[in-house]
Amino acid sequence: MTSPVTDQPRSTLLARISCAIAIFAALLGSTAPSPLYPHYLEMLGLGKMMGTAIFAIYAGGTLAALFLGGSLAQKTRDLRRLILPGLVITALGAVMFASAHSLGMLLAGRFLNGFGTGMITGMASASLFSLTPAEKRGSAAVLATLAFTGGATVGPLLSSSAIAIDLAPTISPFVVIVVLCLVAGAGLMACHWPLKAPVEKTSTKPQPSRGQVNRPLFVLACMGVGTAWMVGSVLMALGADLGQSVYILPSAAIAGLIPAVFQLFAGIGQAVWGRVSSEKAILFGMLGIALAQGALLMGEPTGSGYLMLALMPVSGFFYGAAFVGALGMANLSAPPELRGLYISRFYVAGYIANAIPTVVVGYLSDALGLATAFVLFSVCLVAVAAATLGMLQYCRRRRSDMVLS
Repeated sequence: MTSPVTDQPRSTLLARISCAIAIFAALLGSTAPSPLYPHYLEMLGLGKMMGTAIFAIYAGGTLAALFLGGSLAQKTRDLRRLILPGLVITALGAVMFASAHSLGMLLAGRFLNGFGTGMITGMASASLFSLTPAEKRGSAAVLATLAFTGGATVGPLLSSSAIAIDLAPTISPFVVIVVLCLVAGAGLMACHWPLKAPVEKTSTKPQPSRGQVNRPLFVLACMGVGTAWMVGSVLMALGADLGQSVYILPSAAIAGLIPAVFQLFAGIGQAVWGRVSSEKAILFGMLGIALAQGALLMGEPTGSGYLMLALMPVSGFFYGAAFVGALGMANLSAPPELRGLYISRFYVAGYIANAIPTVVVGYLSDALGLATAFVLFSVCLVAVAAATLGMLQYCRRRRSDMVLS
């Protein structure tokens, strides 16, 4: 790495571009396998439950990295020391998928996907903010969101395209991921990177917290992110399979568009609803998710694949509303000195909702069939969305004791 200490200010453009590429590569690795799950299940003779377990173990890797990375970030002056290992782990996960010929390799590859994503996204997003000049800090958030959403959207599109043209679909997408990790890593090692000032040790004891946590508001935030991530994880893990076997889309390539379209509109939804109040965003997010899932549920007996594909923009858009609204509620629920702790807990709730319902749907698919499992999941999802709306009403009644913005 080049020395970041200079007397004259130098451009951090290469550093910022490299961080954005790192985020893009990590999210590409997290979503590229989605259209390929039906192939892996058939190749290895696996049931739906194991397919969803392959998807869900990603959350375990991400949670482990978030906990570890958050601790290590406080002890390092150069966040590249965390981002670069994250890129190596992401590349290793891609190599595991490209060479996978067993369930163990798929599970290991997916865990590495999650761990690499957790290491990169947190550290690279924070770096983008700190490396951007103060007057342009807003552009850092936009760039991080574009990289995150772009990687999540392009991943399934890349795999679906490889399936459509029969270009080694279980290998070529992962080669692209490895190449992007190498490009990001090379940029990070070559760039100018200002170091953080060393943290001075002090004997002063921390002052007790004076703020209070608004627990109903925090519960509402967790219910909101849980509802959103439930639908997102099931559509990412089983969307392509649902499109082919339940909603009768004509090809695997078209079915692979389901997670891609969902992710694209999820990003658009976050950008649009991020401009309105958290209360309004979570309200419309819950209503939109419930209505879209209800429409999917009513369309299931007809096996209309194009109906499912047409509903993905709606579902993704309101997923984005629910997520950004829930995150806003989580920020509002805790005082500044406890906000980091409660945001971490908020994401833990989200990743639990990401993993457990998906595995349960996989188990029910093996026991009862995919169509029946999806119907049961849809009914439960609508019920959870309704309960979240009820919690929102409860928080509104306590408006005098809280601040909703």
